Parts: sequence; C-alpha cells; structure tokens
Amino acid sequence: MILVALALVSAGAFFYYGATCIMSMHVRQEYRRYGIPHLRVFNGTLQMFGAGGVLIGLALTPLGALASLCLCILMLLGLQTRHRLHDPWRLRIPATTLAILNAVLFVLFLRA
Repeated sequence: MILVALALVSAGAFFYYGATCIMSMHVRQEYRRYGIPHLRVFNGTLQMFGAGGVLIGLALTPLGALASLCLCILMLLGLQTRHRLHDPWRLRIPATTLAILNAVLFVLFLRA
C-alpha cells in the first residue's frame, strides 16, 4: 500500500515537473542560469519517462526499481547543479525531497 502511494506521489510530481520543464518560460530562464539550456527538454523528457516507469513498475517491479533509481540520480545531479550555483537551501528542498522519495521507492521496489 505504501509503495503504491509513494509511487503515485513520485509519478505525479515528475509528470508535473517534466511538463513544466518543457513548456515553462520561467524554467527556460532557469536553465540558462544553470548554464545548461540545451538540456532542458531532455531533462523534462527524462522526468516524464521516469514517472511512467515508476507507474508501470507497480506491475513490473524491476522497471519500477530502475526508474526510481534513475529519478533519484537525476535529482542528485540537480542538487549538484544548485550547489555549484550556491543556491540557497530553500531552492534545494524539492530536489532533496524527490531524491529521498525515489531512494525509498527503489528499496521498496526491490523488496516487492
């Protein structure tokens, strides 16, 4: 039950952030500030594929484990970018939360 609830939260967040990453003008400006504007659409696409993988993983647990691990790594890379730019901690909270959530999901998928 907890696996399903956490998977739905993760998938919902990453579908939202992935779509926002692709379509939002604000995010477009942020990626320029990060120095990686060429990765914006790719990153958003990875987030949405990861969200789909987490959902499909509810039926195929190895895929869920892989997707949640990849999303965790993606968020850790995002945290590294924020650290490099000396962003305040409040801007790191979403990526930190999603990295932890997907690390927990990874373990839960492995145990399922």
